[in-house]
Amino acid sequence: MKNIKKFEFNYDLSGLQTWSQENATDMLLKSVLGMTLPRYSSIRPGLRGTTEKVAFMTNDVILQSDSCGFSATGDTSIDQVTVDMCNKKINSQLCPYDLYDYFLSQRLSATSNFQESVPFEELLITDVSNRTAEKLEIEWFQNTISGGDCFDGVDALITSGNGATQIVYTASTSSTGLDVFTAVYEAIPQNVLHRNDLVIYCSYADYRGLVASMRNSSYINLFNFDDASAAQGSEWSLMLPGTNVMVVPSVGVPSGRYYGGPSQYVMIGLNATDNNGIELKSLYDPYQDVVKVMGRLSYGIGVFDPASWVVAK
Repeated sequence: MKNIKKFEFNYDLSGLQTWSQENATDMLLKSVLGMTLPRYSSIRPGLRGTTEKVAFMTNDVILQSDSCGFSATGDTSIDQVTVDMCNKKINSQLCPYDLYDYFLSQRLSATSNFQESVPFEELLITDVSNRTAEKLEIEWFQNTISGGDCFDGVDALITSGNGATQIVYTASTSSTGLDVFTAVYEAIPQNVLHRNDLVIYCSYADYRGLVASMRNSSYINLFNFDDASAAQGSEWSLMLPGTNVMVVPSVGVPSGRYYGGPSQYVMIGLNATDNNGIELKSLYDPYQDVVKVMGRLSYGIGVFDPASWVVAK
């Protein structure tokens, strides 16, 4: 027997396209920028194509003895950082007949069984946005051009071959965590220790080991969260005791790695100023009887002066 469920009653998808046009792209961009690496890095919007050059200027200022006349000293260096970009899309579809069995009760109006209406549109787009952003976070850390990806991630850019200081990785545990992260801090190049954007990126497993180690060492009162929401789990980070370095866990950091250095030296490239750069939309196609989700993403990464970083591996 043919399935003849009527979606126009308490399961109306007609407003999906309109809601998506007004909200979906903003939700995707918010999710992407809300991931760990973009929050701490330098965001470079409006980058297009597959490769972009970002310029940096460094002035060697020399203080002279005061005297008449003008004698120019010092040098100005202009460096370029390559930000390789990916251009990808999202194409997925859902069958309303499958959704019906799961979401019918949520779509009942407030007068039916005394339930509030839960917007399916928001539920769908929020989940797609969050999962897309998480995949980008992993790519920003782990991509390799040699592995067939369109850009090298942090792990391929911050290497001893590119000038970074390399030390041996040691897992962080409840008994060793504080010493392990202190060793990473001590290996950060001295020329950037004065900066106020120093971070150590790590996996969640190593972060948990540090938290346990600090608790066991009675450093619990030295925990310093970025904001009140961090204590509720929206962002986990802490200041390494006695330093100016923020320890930040990320889902993108591969097992067996620590990266320590100036967070603003990592540049996240996004084409966020063009409708074809980052966009997300969805609609219900009554002719094929499917819900379609379509998205486009243009994103990349570059690192300025890897020699200012330490990597443990």
